[in-house]
Amino acid sequence: MIVGSVIYATSQGLGHLAKSFFDAGVINKVMIYQHPHGEAVAPTHTEWYPEGTHVIRSRSIDGEAVERFLDDVDVVLFFETPFDWAFANRCHERGVKTVIIPMYEWFLERPPHKFDLFINPSLLDQRYFPEGVHIPIPVEDHITWSPRKNAIKFLHNAGNIGSKNHKGTLELLKSLAFLTMPIDLTIRCQKPEGMYKLIRDAALPKDCVQPTIVTGEIPREQLFDDQYDVYIAPEKYNGLSLPLQEAFASGMMVMTTNRFPANTWLPTAPLIPPTMTRITQVMGGHLKFEESVINPICIAEAIEQWYGRNIELISLAGKSYAEANSWTVLKPLYIAALESVL
Repeated sequence: MIVGSVIYATSQGLGHLAKSFFDAGVINKVMIYQHPHGEAVAPTHTEWYPEGTHVIRSRSIDGEAVERFLDDVDVVLFFETPFDWAFANRCHERGVKTVIIPMYEWFLERPPHKFDLFINPSLLDQRYFPEGVHIPIPVEDHITWSPRKNAIKFLHNAGNIGSKNHKGTLELLKSLAFLTMPIDLTIRCQKPEGMYKLIRDAALPKDCVQPTIVTGEIPREQLFDDQYDVYIAPEKYNGLSLPLQEAFASGMMVMTTNRFPANTWLPTAPLIPPTMTRITQVMGGHLKFEESVINPICIAEAIEQWYGRNIELISLAGKSYAEANSWTVLKPLYIAALESVL
């Protein structure tokens, strides 16, 4: 079985996810889809893949190189989107099976292609696509577990901020006005202009806790190193959250929203209760879903409840999670799922 994929080769979650599957040998052949935001914003890392890998520089995935790609593959595995739905249909015309690892909130209400299989990365995605199979995303080999002792230093990665402030960065900033303890909080963000807009929107008083702001890209192997104890991210929606997974697997205590499915695999004691949920969608034409509403006061209360406390057992639980969800354990499940469509 030869598995192909059309992927981003950019320093973002979707790009790193695809590279992980290629490096593990689940994907054997790729075409790189140039990010629509352009090279200045999202540079293409062609060096991640073999020399001569085809780069698609238009919205359409077609042409001679694409046909030769389809000559060589049995299955095409998509991550979240096929980019060009006509290409997914072309796969079937050529007798090539299609499989997708979906992100439910960005999936179309009326997709113009029927995939042969959904491999759902979370239990929430499984609810949306029950005809599929649930297999967790493996913990990458570069994640190194280190023990944490006490909840002293807090970290939040805003990344590219994302749609609808879904990582809860603004709510986290607003929570600082309600803290009575001088916590150590670092917030990282790849988009400085977006980060400073959120800071302005938070309108924090000068006498409250002031976070350390770090902008720009951080090497992946340093994202969750042992200088931080708690990863805090009051997320509003999503099924798969790679930052939560990677932080937990690295030994950090994870403080996120008490919502499904995070509360099925994370220790629940540190989780932040949502105030309510509401139905929303990322944009018209996409699936509707539940979004958690988080009160900044609840975030502050969770922080103060755990600040300075011993978290060694939670840290050890992260080590067990990493071992149970390694590529060694999960790769055979992915191979079997992909083979099942042939």
